[in-house]
Amino acid sequence: MADKKLKVGLIGVGSIAQVCHLDAWKELQGKGVVEVAAVCDIIPERVEMVSEKWEVPKTYTNYKTMLKQGDFDIIDVCTQNRLHSSISVDALNAGANVLCEKPMAMNAKECEAMIAAAKDNKRKLMVAQNMRFESAHERVKAIIERGDLGEVYFGQAQYLRRRGIPGWGKFHIKRESAGGPLIDIGVHMLDLIIWLMGCPKPVSATGHVSRKFGDRPDLCNKEWGVPYPHKEFDVEDHAAAFIRFDNGIALSLEVSWAANIPKDIQALRILGDKAGITTDPLTVSSAADNSLTTMQYDWLPEQEGHRMEILHFAECVRDGLPVRVKPQESLRIQQILDAIYESSKKGKEVAIR
Repeated sequence: MADKKLKVGLIGVGSIAQVCHLDAWKELQGKGVVEVAAVCDIIPERVEMVSEKWEVPKTYTNYKTMLKQGDFDIIDVCTQNRLHSSISVDALNAGANVLCEKPMAMNAKECEAMIAAAKDNKRKLMVAQNMRFESAHERVKAIIERGDLGEVYFGQAQYLRRRGIPGWGKFHIKRESAGGPLIDIGVHMLDLIIWLMGCPKPVSATGHVSRKFGDRPDLCNKEWGVPYPHKEFDVEDHAAAFIRFDNGIALSLEVSWAANIPKDIQALRILGDKAGITTDPLTVSSAADNSLTTMQYDWLPEQEGHRMEILHFAECVRDGLPVRVKPQESLRIQQILDAIYESSKKGKEVAIR
């Protein structure tokens, strides 16, 4: 495909497509790499607005009609979680390579169906885990891979908002999204830290999820969009988990859309027997010559993760290269998420097979 423009279609053109995807695809179109041929959305007014703003020639409100008529090289799936698997499978079966927004699907069974369709049709499938493509995280990966931390044995990931429940879309409805912050922002942190630690295989998870704020009409949800109907809120707003891996590594995770903390937290910590590394700011802590040392990165180049993941996926399709976010890795993330919810419900550790 190196000598032809890749024909691209987007399915679901809400906020994530408009804010994070369309500009990158149009950038590639300007470079002669792709042709953004069509957009699809169930809301006619929205798809027409997007078509006009980003100068996309064809619009659809039914994705199956779009797939039948389009002969696409790439389909970018940006719908709500409930539709990720079914649309991706249909697109793969139609002969397209698929970039799907996170989370991969609603559960591991749906993820497996996506992987099977990609294999059967010999097409590429990648989940849009944009944090892997940010410059600070690429630097952490390089530091770990060259052995600076020594043997990695523990990781900690936190993504906590003081008040930040999404007021748009259907994030707060379980049948549409499968869960709250665990499956919204927790999936980012899990994917990122597990990738940084070398993608070990998870073997068990202990989890606790709770809802304390999201269904309260008196919630102060400052600066987070249009208020949602509080009676619809049936997902968690806080989750914590402890995950074990087959190589002896362990990981703790805490995420929340609303917590009584002084300020928002988004940070990783990875410990090795030679050094440890933390983000925000990116700092390596170690010891040498009977002394303790700390080295901090004061500046790193800006690199927008969504843009870079789209450029990467287009390059992989065009040149036949392996994708950075492998489908089997995304399946394992979903298996962890499923196990955390099950563990919270049962009140005990759950094995992951």
